[in-house]
Amino acid sequence: MARRLAWTGSLALSLASLCLSLTPAAADDVNVAAADTTTVQPVPTAPTTEYVRSGSTQEEAENAWIEYFKNVGNRYMVGFNSLITFPADPVMDTVKPREEFNGLPGAKYGPKYVAGFGTGVMLSMYRAATGAYDVLWAPVTPMKVLSPEPRYMLLPATHPEF
Repeated sequence: MARRLAWTGSLALSLASLCLSLTPAAADDVNVAAADTTTVQPVPTAPTTEYVRSGSTQEEAENAWIEYFKNVGNRYMVGFNSLITFPADPVMDTVKPREEFNGLPGAKYGPKYVAGFGTGVMLSMYRAATGAYDVLWAPVTPMKVLSPEPRYMLLPATHPEF
């Protein structure tokens, strides 16, 4: 341990003496650097222009951006609406099961309500997943709205397929 401490101490002492022995730059070095008169030629650049499709006007290009932002906003709102309303699916499918479940044996005594709850849980998982996907990928233009038909529309959006 003592040997290691002595080695570390001598290393620190050597480093300190090296730092103290460094001298600042001489005044002549500063004057030589200031006297350098080389000039740098600017790089020629081509004029920049905004790309507009041939055969279209500036107004059409602006309208395309407005339409894009409307679509992004609508898709985001439909997805967010799905994220808000997904907990209602198991409850509503239990309270009012689908008519297809009336054919189950003993349907009026309870199996249709259990089946309704099961379909509601699965639909709510699907609605939450597709709603999150719609919110995440809203800015990507070619993507379609994946959320299923909304049970309740709480936000000002229109589902494009319904």
